Amino acid sequence: MNRHISLEAPRITTMAGWATWILLAAFSSGCVALFVGAAGGAAGTVYVMGKLTEELSYDVPTVHGATLTAMKKLELMLSEERADTLSAHMESEFADRVHVWIDLESVGESRTRITLRVGLTGDELRSRKVLDRIKESLPPARGGSRPVAEQGTAM
Repeated sequence: MNRHISLEAPRITTMAGWATWILLAAFSSGCVALFVGAAGGAAGTVYVMGKLTEELSYDVPTVHGATLTAMKKLELMLSEERADTLSAHMESEFADRVHVWIDLESVGESRTRITLRVGLTGDELRSRKVLDRIKESLPPARGGSRPVAEQGTAM
């Protein structure tokens, strides 16, 4: 009995086969989620894969101070906090023991990227409420207007 076992990849000869493989590769790599997130990012806030991200026109120390104020207003006690002039990391828990992670990162002069995750898989509603409270705690932008990140953001 002669059995031939091939170790080479199967040949894809149809256009439908190629399209299927390309779609599977894109979905499994997260490229589609990033593309969708980038398209939705025109308003300023992006929610992708359980994380809420926005860039604010403030330096890290200012956003860090506003975050501490917002956490006090929300009655969220910090379990972890690390901060310097270029980045910060904070962790807390809601009363129902759902974890909150907040990361701040400098992305340029007077620009900070804030990333929030509530819960292991993400809770968009709670994340947005925390972010809104942080933005409310920011000082007025120069000229007395609202922060740049809030202008044009429709919520």
